[in-house]
Amino acid sequence: MWHARKWMKQTEPFLMTWHAHLGYSLNLFQYFKKPETVENIANKYDLDEVLLSRWVEVGIAVGHLKKKSKKKIQSKREMVTYLTKESERSVGILLEEMFELHIPTLLNYKKELVRQEETMSTPVASMVAETSKLLEAVTLPKVASLLKKQKSKTVLDVGCGLGGYMMTLAKQFPTIQFHGVEIDQDVCRRANEENSFENVSIDQGDFKEMRFRKGYHTVMLNNILYYFTVVERLALIKKATDVLRKKGEMILITPLADGKHGKRFASAFNSFMTAHNEMHPLPTRKEVAYMAKQANVKVVEERALIKEGGWYLIRLKKK
Repeated sequence: MWHARKWMKQTEPFLMTWHAHLGYSLNLFQYFKKPETVENIANKYDLDEVLLSRWVEVGIAVGHLKKKSKKKIQSKREMVTYLTKESERSVGILLEEMFELHIPTLLNYKKELVRQEETMSTPVASMVAETSKLLEAVTLPKVASLLKKQKSKTVLDVGCGLGGYMMTLAKQFPTIQFHGVEIDQDVCRRANEENSFENVSIDQGDFKEMRFRKGYHTVMLNNILYYFTVVERLALIKKATDVLRKKGEMILITPLADGKHGKRFASAFNSFMTAHNEMHPLPTRKEVAYMAKQANVKVVEERALIKEGGWYLIRLKKK
């Protein structure tokens, strides 16, 4: 896991350069030369306000922008001097060449290197499932400790992916019954092929549409909140609450857009999520608190798992 943290840290300079390139190529640093609101700039220059907000969040995190009031943002002097089209001292054209000529060529290197007409790419669902396995090294000891403390006998893993969490935990807790739900058919098939534990079962389906006969002591939702809109997340948390037993606990593992740690990586990650067709903005601490209140559960713990990436473990307890 040390290497995963290392590479997260090493992506930060790239995120800063990406932000600078976007600021120069769209002249955003010039637009914010004087304190302005995101709403005004978006309306004035016909920009997507949500995506502009994400760019501003990254800019504040990496030190390219500064807050002048609750809503107004201003470019740092250095950005205006060196990364605006109006400045005679601008070096922004170098970034533009790098991002619009060099980097696209480098990203295409993979296809050019393999002498085939068409190279196979990893399906998104499988890629995310494999990425989630990397997080297990950090999260599993903490989840195992919680299950032991809760004296949990039944665990539901929503969006279980390849079932890695459950299978590792099933070996450590042979008396606990683990039930996984995975919406992607291919991922679910792979998970069942790899499952050799009698105390683990995995079903394919949409959690929101499924019925459950009995309540669970613990419900886990690991790295799935950003697949849903804010409205859908609330419905998801309410559904998870419904299948919990009284005094049962919900474990959320997710990056937070406004966590205390990993602000640079999280802000850029949030920009990616917002722009992606199949993803949604990261949840905030305020949103989690609101969902908990609406679902009649209590936030009992918020713990940083990977500070560099802004990943957190959040515990919700049913009243």
